[in-house]
Amino acid sequence: MTTAFTTLKIEDENGLRWIRLDRARKMNAFDEHQWAELGQALDAAAQDDEVRVIALGSTSPHFSSGYDLPAALKELEGGGPDEIRRHIGRGNAACWKVWHSKKPVIAAIEGYCLGGGFELAMACDFVLADKSSTFGEPEARIAASAPFLISPWVMGIRHAKEVLLMGELMSAERAERIGLVNELCEQGQLKARVREWSRKLQGFPAGIWALNKAAVNRSYEVMGFSSAIAMGEDAFVELCFLPDPFKVELEQRVKRDGFASTIRWAQSRFE
Repeated sequence: MTTAFTTLKIEDENGLRWIRLDRARKMNAFDEHQWAELGQALDAAAQDDEVRVIALGSTSPHFSSGYDLPAALKELEGGGPDEIRRHIGRGNAACWKVWHSKKPVIAAIEGYCLGGGFELAMACDFVLADKSSTFGEPEARIAASAPFLISPWVMGIRHAKEVLLMGELMSAERAERIGLVNELCEQGQLKARVREWSRKLQGFPAGIWALNKAAVNRSYEVMGFSSAIAMGEDAFVELCFLPDPFKVELEQRVKRDGFASTIRWAQSRFE
């Protein structure tokens, strides 16, 4: 792997390719550049015959805090629907690459796994998580929605509404209980368990495993998965142009007080 990335770190070990998110200062909050680099890294892994399994992780204590809202507001100021769709398109494209990958993709979760990072993890074939992890989609609390609407497909309707419509976060233990996590790992054991899962997965003939994955995924697509993702994109765009005093104040506060202060203000509405 020779491609140089500014927001990712790539490591290869015994057929396992680690793609680690590397924006620690932003807690791996995705901007367009990081989404684009992730797409490139996934393409490179798909084309490399030496890579049998892909693991998505982080170089820092948090997998991802979601989307980089200040960067998005700055980039999209004054933009129309086409600009909004282009903006969320890179993130959704990366999630689709994971969904359609012919190679097993494991999400290795530590710390926060929120928003766009949560959607990315849910698109993976398997999720292994440190017991200290926190999961959720808090977009509703900042007048937004999930652009890759996968949550209703990986949890029951009651939990999906709690996550998507209330913005509630959940512990790793609860995430495992409702089926979002395959295995919880003790502190310091996550990497070792990912390696063990990779070793087992590499025992399957690659072509046969890929066909079996495609069959499982197609069963969801037949039930409307692809249409639901498209609907999520439409809802995200529509929300961006829905007039609301809270949204106006939110954007003003981000510009005036900074992101951290604004999030504390938004969160106080629910305490």
